[in-house]
Amino acid sequence: MRSTSPVPSPKLHFFSYKSGFLFFGFILVFNLIFNPLLRMIGVDQQLALYIINTIGISVGLTGVMVLIEGKFKTKKQMTALFFSLFIGSLLACYLIVYR
Repeated sequence: MRSTSPVPSPKLHFFSYKSGFLFFGFILVFNLIFNPLLRMIGVDQQLALYIINTIGISVGLTGVMVLIEGKFKTKKQMTALFFSLFIGSLLACYLIVYR
């Protein structure tokens, strides 16, 4: 049966405000905790930002998508999402931090 709704459904998934707030809050807290720790052991500031944000983005976004949004049900889907986000954030964070 065809949908007769006058409002088309969006093609891309948009986060709820709650998910966005939790994700950016997680990134902020992750940076505030682990960036000084890496700096204390002698890691360069740019490298510390690169490492912390790469890990934080992939973990945080995977957590939001799995726990808050409930989008992925199996471990295989969750693992694929994590590694694809990890590779994407490796590239994006490199361009942001080092370019």
